Amino acid sequence: MTTTTKKTWSNTEYENHGNIMYDIGKQSAFQSIMKTEVIWSVNLSDKFKHWDLDTVILGDGNLKDITFVNKILTDDLDEKGDFIPQIITSKAKNATVKEIWLAAERTYKIAKEEYEDWHKYLEIVKLHDGVIYSFFGS
Repeated sequence: MTTTTKKTWSNTEYENHGNIMYDIGKQSAFQSIMKTEVIWSVNLSDKFKHWDLDTVILGDGNLKDITFVNKILTDDLDEKGDFIPQIITSKAKNATVKEIWLAAERTYKIAKEEYEDWHKYLEIVKLHDGVIYSFFGS
């Protein structure tokens, strides 16, 4: 006997969360293609209905060789007892998803190898004065 799976979500849930579920699947496929450890968790569905690796997400498409900044906290403490930050940079050839993702991957690998950082979910990228600032989560 053949059985079918019962629908377990409402139309409202699908309307509210369908795009993010689609984006999660898309980023997973792109991550597999590019063979990165960094997981793209930047929410693009609010600004770009259909995005791919070639989508320019920052600026007007004219930006080249953009500094990408990954600021991490090390396990070392300063004299006040605060964690000491380290700034790791790389260059993105342009402001496409692909090039920003690859720059993030390069900084993540340095952070992981040199400082044992494990934050591989790229959650935020912002352009300020021609520099891409990022936030990674875990």
